[in-house]
Amino acid sequence: MFQEDEVREYISSPSLLANEVLRRTFNGRVPSFPIDPFMILDKLNVVYQFRDFKELEGIYIVPDDEDDIPIIGINNNRPITRQRFTAAHELCHYLKDSNESNICPIDGRKKNPTERFADEFASELLMPRVYLEEQVSKYEIDGYIAFDDVLRVAEYFGVSFESCVLNIAYKLKKISGDIEYIKLKKRINKYKPNIRKAEMGLITSDKSLMVNIINSYKLFFENESNTVWYKFKNDFIYNENKMEGVKIEAEDVAELITDLRMKKQESEYCDSEYKDIIEVLGHASVYDYITTTSDKISAFSLLSLHRMLYQYAPYPDEGGKIRNSNNYVTEAKFETVEYSKITEEILKLNNMVEELIIEKDEITVSRYIDRVVEIHHRITVIHAFHDGNGRISRAFLNWLFRLKNIPPVYIKHEKKRDYYEALKIADTQKNYEYLSVIFYKQILISMIQLNSSVL
Repeated sequence: MFQEDEVREYISSPSLLANEVLRRTFNGRVPSFPIDPFMILDKLNVVYQFRDFKELEGIYIVPDDEDDIPIIGINNNRPITRQRFTAAHELCHYLKDSNESNICPIDGRKKNPTERFADEFASELLMPRVYLEEQVSKYEIDGYIAFDDVLRVAEYFGVSFESCVLNIAYKLKKISGDIEYIKLKKRINKYKPNIRKAEMGLITSDKSLMVNIINSYKLFFENESNTVWYKFKNDFIYNENKMEGVKIEAEDVAELITDLRMKKQESEYCDSEYKDIIEVLGHASVYDYITTTSDKISAFSLLSLHRMLYQYAPYPDEGGKIRNSNNYVTEAKFETVEYSKITEEILKLNNMVEELIIEKDEITVSRYIDRVVEIHHRITVIHAFHDGNGRISRAFLNWLFRLKNIPPVYIKHEKKRDYYEALKIADTQKNYEYLSVIFYKQILISMIQLNSSVL
């Protein structure tokens, strides 16, 4: 997008640089909003990583040499609107301060000139003044815009309510009343924008903004025998089983798996009183299989995965058996498929899987994830087995992820309620957005765990 040293011509002001980036990004055409800063980073071959920062918004790391690449770190714990701002902020550092690493803390207004320049650049990139004026004019009454309408403008640009208010107040002078910074902040807090958004029906799943991140993110899937991967796998197994009500502690997972693998049916845990614990080893075997297999996946693979789940149990013949009665998923609060129709539904599901595999290289990462999520939801509704459906459905999802080089994910047991609520929305409203967003976010968390040696 920019040739070496070409950027110097535009660094006299943040707005000049931001508008030139937009001009080149959109080839002189009117930008489409919300602006996607992650796509711009990707075009410039700047790698961004989400990290579990505690006191930083982000960081820009200068390449060590000409063979190295610049890296941007973004706080994964911050709201998506803030993450977008940070991405734009660090983009400025890459363009303007490319020879100097920069650390951007979570703090107040005391920032050096370099940081203030990057903030102004980010603001202008995401909310270009000319287009901000255009949107504000739609709601302006007597020269001012009300907070309710600022919410609508903020949604349009994909920015925070606070950021939008501050820009409209100080750039456009279109916020009525006392706009002294401290007093304006108090007015913003008193307004409670998140509550008001819900009252106005403006609450969204954040999916459109998350799609920007996912489609440009450098995802990877590698099954390496290192400490990070080992811990990830144990965390995966622990949380998956905890979600299903298995009474197990995180620190016991490795010990249990080792004992059962070595002793098999001779293990003290291979007893009916340890039913749930036995299934932990079966689950570990399922996981090992899906991360290494070259077998072709199909909807009928659900049966073989289920057999693996129960292979160490005193009742291994229960594995792979389709249920012969109707049941109800209490947690998710939806009815499952009539048991006599399960085989028919698995055949339909297989068509969905086959179509996805054929098209996987032609569609975006986000679209692929969305379709995997729909398949995942369908498996939960089919609910082919008396027990183990949740673990098998999520294992199948991760197997499909692997085919697109997407890292495996797990749902933390503390987030179980959010997950089931998203499943419920998918079932009752045929709205998969909330479920997709859950997995988008989990993919980013997996990347943090599996790539913890970076940054």
